[in-house]
Amino acid sequence: MIRRKKLSAKYILLAMTLLCLVLIILTWENRSEVSAIEKSVSYVVVPMQKGVNVFGDWVIDKVDFVKNINRLEAVNSDLTEEVDKLRYENKILQQDKTELERLRNLYELDKKYPSYPKIGASVIGKDPGNWYDVFRIDKGTNDGLKVNMVVLAGNGLVGHIFEVGPGFSKVKTIIDDSSRVSGKIFRTSDTCIVEGEKEYAGYCKVNFIDESANIIVGDEIVTSHLSEIYPPGILIGTIKEINENPNQLNKSAVIEPAVDFKHLEEVLVINQVWKENLYEQ
Repeated sequence: MIRRKKLSAKYILLAMTLLCLVLIILTWENRSEVSAIEKSVSYVVVPMQKGVNVFGDWVIDKVDFVKNINRLEAVNSDLTEEVDKLRYENKILQQDKTELERLRNLYELDKKYPSYPKIGASVIGKDPGNWYDVFRIDKGTNDGLKVNMVVLAGNGLVGHIFEVGPGFSKVKTIIDDSSRVSGKIFRTSDTCIVEGEKEYAGYCKVNFIDESANIIVGDEIVTSHLSEIYPPGILIGTIKEINENPNQLNKSAVIEPAVDFKHLEEVLVINQVWKENLYEQ
């Protein structure tokens, strides 16, 4: 009995595949439409290809996104460093500009009183508090400074030296409680006394103005010719308020000093004592 040998399924599938390939090659240029088998296969293959393409595009997008994030993070880090550098340089420029402006003001102040010899000094310390009523400068006897030499800044009078050492001097300003300066109303030539008063918060009070003096708000007060410490004609401040004092024989006023006593960094010292016999404090 002859037994018939059965073909395995894989050989049948291989033969059909080869047959399909041969048919595809032979009819590649001439056929105008695909076969039913190809249509059936395309129903399965085409969606799979589309799915593969979509997935591939999604993967490529994600890879590009990650690459862009890394690149943007690097760019952002560089920009942040550049911004920090520019901010630092801008602060330095602003400080230089502020310092230049202060030095320019001192130069203008020096030209304002050309007849007095001067030396520049930096403020290196101050008494506790918001105001520079008493402070220390970096010049002393080694620089030829002496007690009662006059100190200027801003647009006018700061005060005078009351203590001096080899490398420093202490300055008492016109806003200190113990300060009294002989002054003169520049417009009318009426004399007065300018006194420091802590409760005036950086302002000074003016006493002993003759009751007949025709003073107005805005009048400038300068050092008078009667001063023992201060040379005449140095601007002290401007009248901001006038008190008539009807029961007294004189008027009083409040002045805004010509110097910003909250911000003092450089000063000019008139390195020449005005008079030897002193009565002012």
